[in-house]
Amino acid sequence: MKLNEEQKEILHNYEWDIINNDDGNCAWVSFTPEDGKVFGEICEQFGLTGDEEDIKLLVVATREGD
Repeated sequence: MKLNEEQKEILHNYEWDIINNDDGNCAWVSFTPEDGKVFGEICEQFGLTGDEEDIKLLVVATREGD
């Protein structure tokens, strides 16, 4: 996935760091029920059932702190 310039500008305006790697502007993160509380919180946050073997999130930007 590659973000367009408008998407990049919006993220920069909110002080997000855009992921930039060989896959473009994204990274996959996978969670399984064995991840315990984190798995449950992700299900709750995104309205997922958690009935499958894992949950994958596609991350395009990160930010640390407030």
